[in-house]
Amino acid sequence: MDYKPLAKEILKNIGTKSNVRSITHCVTRVRFVLNDESQANDEVIRDLDGVLDVVKQGGQYQVVIGPSVGSVYDAIIDVANFSDNVINSSEIAAPTSDETEEKGFLNKALGLISSIFIPVLGLLSGAGMIKAILSLCTVTGLLTAKSGTYIILSALGDTLFYFFPIVVGWSAARKFGLKEIYGVTLGAFLVYPTLATAASSTAVTTIFKGTIFALKYKMTFLGIPVALQSYSSTVIPIIIIVWFASYVYKYCDKVIPDVLKMVFVPFFTLLIAGVVSLIVIGPIAMILQNILSDTVLWLVGLNKGIAGFLLGFFWSILVMFGLHWAVIPFFAIDVAHYGYDVINPLIFAGGLAVLGSAIGVAIRARDERVKSMSVAAAISAFFGINEPALYGVLIPRKKVLLTSFLAAGIGGAIAGFSGSKLYSFGASGILGLPCFINPKGIDAGFIGLCISGIVAFVFALIAALIAGAKKDAKSKPAERHLAEHSDVYAPVAGESFDLTTVHDDVFSKLVLGDGIAVKPSDGKVYAPVTGIVRVAYPTGHAVGLASDDGEEVLIHIGIDTVNLEGKHFKMHVAQGMRVKKGDLLVDFDEAAISAAGYDTTVMMVVTKSERLKSVMPTQFGPVTKDTKVLDVELQSNSVESVTAVATND
Repeated sequence: MDYKPLAKEILKNIGTKSNVRSITHCVTRVRFVLNDESQANDEVIRDLDGVLDVVKQGGQYQVVIGPSVGSVYDAIIDVANFSDNVINSSEIAAPTSDETEEKGFLNKALGLISSIFIPVLGLLSGAGMIKAILSLCTVTGLLTAKSGTYIILSALGDTLFYFFPIVVGWSAARKFGLKEIYGVTLGAFLVYPTLATAASSTAVTTIFKGTIFALKYKMTFLGIPVALQSYSSTVIPIIIIVWFASYVYKYCDKVIPDVLKMVFVPFFTLLIAGVVSLIVIGPIAMILQNILSDTVLWLVGLNKGIAGFLLGFFWSILVMFGLHWAVIPFFAIDVAHYGYDVINPLIFAGGLAVLGSAIGVAIRARDERVKSMSVAAAISAFFGINEPALYGVLIPRKKVLLTSFLAAGIGGAIAGFSGSKLYSFGASGILGLPCFINPKGIDAGFIGLCISGIVAFVFALIAALIAGAKKDAKSKPAERHLAEHSDVYAPVAGESFDLTTVHDDVFSKLVLGDGIAVKPSDGKVYAPVTGIVRVAYPTGHAVGLASDDGEEVLIHIGIDTVNLEGKHFKMHVAQGMRVKKGDLLVDFDEAAISAAGYDTTVMMVVTKSERLKSVMPTQFGPVTKDTKVLDVELQSNSVESVTAVATND
């Protein structure tokens, strides 16, 4: 469906693009912060086909869309071509005093590095593949290091890595709300040829001699020692420098008169950030980066076999929950710092294990839909994309999933014992195999890596053939019909009450559907039905389920809690997972959310659909997860169509 016409109408009636200060979306609504809400035509927007309601609350102008909110949001961004400052603006969050509370330092640091790296990972992989193919061509004798073809391709592959501070500076500037040109300029400053040459010259003397902070300096700035470092291919220094520069820029932009800003804001930003970066930030950041990289190598080196098994076994679990993005940047950091990485080889076999499991399920499957889905998932796994196989094929088959993890662990242990290394950050899966070839030639590490992949693939394939292709659920959907009646249980323990009395018009007016509200007595949300997780919002404040009986249930924890951006929530499920009634979905800190000024009422609705005939609340008062709270009447239909919807997610 084309959502651009709706996006254009929404933009026109909120006062056009120029009236939008920031934009984001949650599970049901596109949330704007407008410069002037009086310019918005509420009634026209509310009557648009595809809009359920308009809510003005907490300084936000909320356009309620429903399940298609993501598509409408993307269309609005595409039509309006908003700047990153508008899309990524922090103004969308409610300005409560507790918003400044820190999450765990490690989580914030990993999340920050991940968000900065993601925009450049594609180009990084492409450049890495050029280097990997060159290594393959050199080993096989197709090219020599002195040939023109080799020199040109080598320069093309090395450019990004050599000038990495420039690329990372651009991405970091976007993240910290600084104009990208400042990040690019500061990154280029770190690798400026004159400074790079001076960094490799003989040192004058050493400061902090005899400590881990000992630094050799080659020159001075106004009499202050400058411990020049080689910043080519580095990551951590430029991230910290751009973060510091963003504050310098914002301060200068605030205090310098408008008539002088054009010249003096850039002047002071570059002067202060540039000088401080060389004298203070750069040297300290290099020490931190070296300590971090050395620590990782030390941990892996304690026992390469055990490290390989554990990382190989658990890597797919990290992928399932999206936590792997926090680790991937360290592959590139290690390659840039040492010339190789020892972590990535330990997880290489995991992709081949998933591939073998998917092929095994496809061979054993009799159902054509399962067979075609498994083949498609196997093709994705071949190219290094494992999520389709994990969610669509393996998770519903727990025995096959476990054997896939075991195969990955065994492969990781073999790679660890073999001393395998990644020499170029390139493609994932089998296509990335050349990235593990030592530039000096094929060695025992590369041979061991190939063996690890073969063992993992064969083990997973045979295990899947033995375990079979059936899902863990024993029922055969094609042989039964969806229920015409369904019981829905309380999602949380507490005191249930009428949904129409909550302080949120979208729920109280039953815009999304009828249901019930619960004032929670603890912070645990359970599955009120058995079915498939249709939506598991990353912020943890909302979960959508597709019941085996055919109804779709939305659970929303608190009012406007999307503004907390995941703080005080812990999601235990992911989209596509199958859950049973009573399974734990989300943990939330009710006291902390209340202290932050948010209503913690848990709202559950059976969303409107063609099959839904009626929803009748059956219990107001004390409830537990075993208390039936809704009586749902449905139109009769076969289960096959619902199963198709579930698997398509």
